[in-house]
Amino acid sequence: MKRKFLKSFIILISFFMTSCYGSWNIFYEGNNVDYRTPVMPVLNDLADLSGSYNVLILTDTHFGYQRKEAPLVALYLWLDSVKGTDAAPKFAISLGDSVDTGAQEEYAEYIRFCDTLKNLYGIKIIFNVCGNHDIYQGHWGNWQANCYPHTSFYKFKTSGFSWYSFDTASGTLGNNQLEIMKKDMEADPNPKIVFSHYPLSEYNLAFGIGDTTERNLLISTFLKNNVRCYFGGHNHYSHFTDIGLYDYCCPSFRFNEAWTVLHVDENTGAAIANFSK
Repeated sequence: MKRKFLKSFIILISFFMTSCYGSWNIFYEGNNVDYRTPVMPVLNDLADLSGSYNVLILTDTHFGYQRKEAPLVALYLWLDSVKGTDAAPKFAISLGDSVDTGAQEEYAEYIRFCDTLKNLYGIKIIFNVCGNHDIYQGHWGNWQANCYPHTSFYKFKTSGFSWYSFDTASGTLGNNQLEIMKKDMEADPNPKIVFSHYPLSEYNLAFGIGDTTERNLLISTFLKNNVRCYFGGHNHYSHFTDIGLYDYCCPSFRFNEAWTVLHVDENTGAAIANFSK
């Protein structure tokens, strides 16, 4: 009996030390979120974007994963079908876990994919969110070097919206992010769109922000400051909830073979998303 228990315990510990949560989720190993997010830069890439347009949102692409192919052909066929029309996405957002283990060769594969989106389909910019797999076992430096805008905590503006990306790759916001973001949102009257890796409505240790107080403060901040919708991934399945703002848990590109299209109307302040399946 003791031997069986010991064997089970070793297997369980090995899972947590090598699985998608990784030992860094317990010991951090240089991936402390406060270290990654000392300030929130404001970007000016899309300040002139106005009117009505679409945004392509991908999550959990897991480049480098060998046991299941990503649905690249299906995505390219859809992009071909809308190319040159108003339905074509103006820019894209990747919600994290772009790669599987954070290794540089995986990032090289991801960058080739991004180059295809930009060069063949006219997607001007791909904004990136930092996910737990992206910084697996201390690979924050690889994510920062490869993934635009090379910071995991930032804001950008279009003509009528403010867009915020914050870092939940360690399963928590840490001490800095919420306060910085809260102050900025309170001073910004624009309608807002927010995105991160961890989903908003999940709150258990493995699949959402584990600190429920932190999660509730985050939701309260969003509801008080005109956040229209929130986008997260991580869980690999799609889920939508109206909690006073539109809360989207987006499907994994690799494992659910799906993506998300966000339709924005700057004139009316509307922001509504649809999952491809």
